[in-house]
Amino acid sequence: MGLIAALIAAPAWSQESKSPGYTADEAASFAEMHALESEVGPEKRAFVEEQLALTPPEGAKFWPIYEAYQEALRGFNQRRLDNILKYARAYNAGAIDDATATAIAEDALDLEKDEAVKMEHTFRKLRKVIPAVKAVRYLQVENKLRAIVRFEQAAQVPLAD
Repeated sequence: MGLIAALIAAPAWSQESKSPGYTADEAASFAEMHALESEVGPEKRAFVEEQLALTPPEGAKFWPIYEAYQEALRGFNQRRLDNILKYARAYNAGAIDDATATAIAEDALDLEKDEAVKMEHTFRKLRKVIPAVKAVRYLQVENKLRAIVRFEQAAQVPLAD
């Protein structure tokens, strides 16, 4: 279970931020998380490979799609972290006003939509190159890992006042 915990923790904090305005502590945390992702990425790939039991011809077609999806996830993760940070800054500054709360909620909802569209697009690509059962299994594995990450993130974010 330790491997699973490592696999799911890293994507949540996946990419060093290039956004301006981060404090030195925030930037250092992002750098540390990016380093963790670099370590865990190959383990996640091995875990997915084990779960799918791809044949060599299937793997040759699957892995480029997988890598493209992982790149998209890094972007989604960064957007999610930026939104959480925006919320944390507002929360730590005192009460969150309606305009800030609305902007944060709209960003979060847009992110959910974008992730769902990307997942659907990825599934459609996978269905063309590997058996549908394996494509579904991959989405299940990815969804389970992401659900655990999202739970971990949600547990750390206090409710708005």
